[in-house]
Amino acid sequence: MLIPDFDLYTPGAEPGWVKTRSETAFENPHIGVERAWFTTPNRHEEVPWMVVQRKAAVAIAPMLEDGRFVMVHQERLPVMQTMWEFPAGQIDTEVTRESIIYTALNELREECGCALDNEHGTLEPLGWYFPSQGFTDEIVYLFTAKPVCVVSRPEPDGSEHISDVRFVSAGELRGMIAANAITNALTLALYARIAAQGLP
Repeated sequence: MLIPDFDLYTPGAEPGWVKTRSETAFENPHIGVERAWFTTPNRHEEVPWMVVQRKAAVAIAPMLEDGRFVMVHQERLPVMQTMWEFPAGQIDTEVTRESIIYTALNELREECGCALDNEHGTLEPLGWYFPSQGFTDEIVYLFTAKPVCVVSRPEPDGSEHISDVRFVSAGELRGMIAANAITNALTLALYARIAAQGLP
């Protein structure tokens, strides 16, 4: 597949931001906790902050040929709830356009058993967002994948559990959002970006 051209986020690219020093408070393969000091465009005295470091991730809105979205019902242990979501996952290697696209296609197959249509399928980048910018540097790259075909059952990794896959129309998805049946940031952010671009 041809890798689409899209911008990658660069920390500190906005003028006036400097991380002056940092100390690692905790680290494991999944997260790090860093005590860091910053100067900012408006504050020239050092500002201390605790930053939780997480891998970059992708979130994908898969769409069938008839325009319906593919959603997964996934258990989320920290909040003890099963949530309707778009498929998503962390990028386990260096963040490049190629690794982002690889992760997006892999998550499509793993979480909802879908693949891009061989002839007409496209993965369209929709930018990125920060899911909780007050305490973590995590960034999530957003995509639509259309049209997709169902090619297998979901095969989530050992730490995940997906109980169901559902095809929903744009109207049904808006209804789920309005009724607070969808409460996770990645699905809300991705659909907001889709809607802002005039898609269904």
